[in-house]
Amino acid sequence: MKFYRGGEMFSRIKKEKKFKEDRARFYAAQVFLAIEELHKMGFVYRDLKPENVLFDTNGYIKVSDYGLSKELKEGEKTYSLTGTASYLSTCWLIQVHR
Repeated sequence: MKFYRGGEMFSRIKKEKKFKEDRARFYAAQVFLAIEELHKMGFVYRDLKPENVLFDTNGYIKVSDYGLSKELKEGEKTYSLTGTASYLSTCWLIQVHR
C-alpha cells in the first residue's frame, strides 16, 4: 500500500479534539463516497474506524485495511459479526436503537 503522509484520522481527532463542522462534513462525504464505491463493486467494508481512515498531504482520505471486507453477490446477505473489539459496543447500540 502507498504511504500516506497525512496520518490517520484517529491521530487527528486525538490531537484536535473535534473538527469544525465544514471539515467534518467534507471528511464524512469522502468516507461515504469510498464506501459507496466499494458497494458498487460488490464489497462490504466491515472495519470502518478512525484508525483505518488515512490522509494524503492534500487532506483527502483513503480507507485502508480490507482484511474484514467481504465480497457479496447481488441479493446475498452476510450474518457474521466482525470488527474491532473496542468498537463493538457502539455497533450493538446502533443496531438496538434502529
